[in-house]
Amino acid sequence: MAKRKTKAAHTGHHGVLNPAVAIVVCVFALAMLGVSVLFSASLPIDINNPYQIIEKQMMWMGITFVSGLMVLKVNLEWARKFVWVGYAICVAGLVLVLIPGIGSVINGSRSWFRFGPFGLQIAEFAKIGLIFFLAHYFSLIRKESGTFWKGFVVPCLAIGLVVGLIMMQTDLGTALIISMVSFCVLYLAGTNVFYLVGSAIAGTIPVLFLISKDPERLSRLTAFLDMEGNKSGDSYQVWQAILAFGAGGIDGVGSGNGRQQLKSLPEAHTDFIFAIVGEELGLIATMTVVLVFMGLFLAGVSHVRKAPNTYQFLLASGCLLTISIQALVNLGVVTGSLPTTGLPLPFISYGGSNFLVMGLCVALILNTSFAWKSPALNDSKRKLKEI
Repeated sequence: MAKRKTKAAHTGHHGVLNPAVAIVVCVFALAMLGVSVLFSASLPIDINNPYQIIEKQMMWMGITFVSGLMVLKVNLEWARKFVWVGYAICVAGLVLVLIPGIGSVINGSRSWFRFGPFGLQIAEFAKIGLIFFLAHYFSLIRKESGTFWKGFVVPCLAIGLVVGLIMMQTDLGTALIISMVSFCVLYLAGTNVFYLVGSAIAGTIPVLFLISKDPERLSRLTAFLDMEGNKSGDSYQVWQAILAFGAGGIDGVGSGNGRQQLKSLPEAHTDFIFAIVGEELGLIATMTVVLVFMGLFLAGVSHVRKAPNTYQFLLASGCLLTISIQALVNLGVVTGSLPTTGLPLPFISYGGSNFLVMGLCVALILNTSFAWKSPALNDSKRKLKEI
């Protein structure tokens, strides 16, 4: 009997059902919305040069596009050889930025390296470095991910070092995002849930203690609990954002006709740009933004379910969670559902470092999408480090 020829097995999605297509469409829509809203949101910054912010954002979009194309060509399995080096570079950068004369202070946080008129926020790039580290590490100890020492203590030490250095920069918003994403990655990797819950409870106590000793942080927390009573103080930004949503109503006041960013709403082009979307374009636009982020997340979840191994599953999941959690926190802050943290809205807010990192996260997800379509290797040719 002649042997029946079997077609090589493939993983991933194909054609119009490929979640990568949905992800690209969602990101493109958000970026275009950001450009359209940024003009009026950034107008008060420099009336004599109203295109300044738009030009910089377009420049960063170009840099992100080129960088993303380069990431698409990278063999992610080959990149594992440099995970430890990448983690070490991130830690070294977080240390260097704390040194006066090397790091620069912007909005109260010493998180920036300045290169003339441009700056890079090293804490943003630490997000990707830590995701690579955790994905690679847990793929190597797959059978011991539920143990206390290798599955919990060692990765927590690696996370704690990065988060601790970022907190020393007083960039608590980025530290929060990294902590939340890392917590989720540990859970997905198989870390014992009791260890995670216990560490979350134990970590809350010193955080609350530190907040109680910092009058500014304590004032922000108490202001969040009574925004109307503190609308002239620490809740001023959030209160003005709520007024912007109210002024916009269902249909909005029209693109370019917003008034809150002219004199009332600080950081309208960065952390609170969602309020400008609500004022100028109305409830329909804000709900559309929420649905687009939800669509991006669901498409990403559909994609990571097809992951061929632990490493690529955690890598794609970590990138997806970084985008989704930051968007969720920003939307919560602007609508008054969460305390103010100072985080931009992915792909919409102005900010070069954050836009570049979010774009690289998308590129890594797309990279895995292309890699998972490749034919499976014969057993004799496989050289896998994990199951």
